[in-house]
Amino acid sequence: MKIRKELWFGFILMAIIIAGTGVMLLTASKLETGHLGLMMLALVVVAIMLGFPTAFTLMGMGVFFGWIAYRSVNPALANQQILDLMVQRAYSVMSNDVLIAIP
Repeated sequence: MKIRKELWFGFILMAIIIAGTGVMLLTASKLETGHLGLMMLALVVVAIMLGFPTAFTLMGMGVFFGWIAYRSVNPALANQQILDLMVQRAYSVMSNDVLIAIP
């Protein structure tokens, strides 16, 4: 089976992004907000290139990296804080008056 040049380019690009993210994770003594932002950007690009829907990719990465960020501050409350944040965000979207016109 012969793979087209475009696919090779995409696979090599994804491998470089994942390898760079892995190296950054392994070499960092402490994860800073800059590390989290670069890792999130890299993984969002890879997930979209793999064909995942953009909305679910952004939602999943936001929840995952939000949990990591809250866990670095207070590990005991990380789960509760990220779940509360999800509920608050969903309520704020549902209570938006502009969205009433959609149905």
